[in-house]
Amino acid sequence: MPRNNIDILCLLQEHGAILEGHFVMPSGFHSQTYIQTSLLMQHPHLAQKIAGALSDKFTTKADVVMALTPSDSVLAQEVARARGVRAIFASKDDNGVMILKHNFTIKEGENVLIVDDVAVSGRKINKAIELVEKLNGNVIGVGVIVDRSMGYLPLAVPLRSLLSYPMQTFSAKECPLCAAKIPFTEVDELREKGM
Repeated sequence: MPRNNIDILCLLQEHGAILEGHFVMPSGFHSQTYIQTSLLMQHPHLAQKIAGALSDKFTTKADVVMALTPSDSVLAQEVARARGVRAIFASKDDNGVMILKHNFTIKEGENVLIVDDVAVSGRKINKAIELVEKLNGNVIGVGVIVDRSMGYLPLAVPLRSLLSYPMQTFSAKECPLCAAKIPFTEVDELREKGM
């Protein structure tokens, strides 16, 4: 039975976390909308509720919860707390390859629940799945706060979200915002998450 009944869309709107403008996403695609979940996760009582609701989406036992970036470590920590397991986060090496630092480990055969704030293309998530598999771990699924993909994500494991919020993205060549000469909107978090 779910521990948490939470309206993520309402919370995002109330906290000004759905931004409109001209954004260049970490994937290189352009979007008119950007969702900044960190505005919710900065509040411990909300972070705990969000993580509990996300944890409830998975019934398989996890040994470790892994965030894709250091900036999502709060989400991993709170989901791990809800599940009674440890939390780790991935980082990038000097060549931009996703790795584990800080003496984080995934032991052979451990079940790993991957968490992320927002899923768009699945590219970064697939890199995390590859990392876990390279370390002989077993990915039980991916939990995201917001799935903003336009449909199917090419993942080999289940992806479950608290909110589906499809938003169109464009390549730089096809971007109508670029064609209209609308300047880029700067968001600090985009630079931090550039994996």
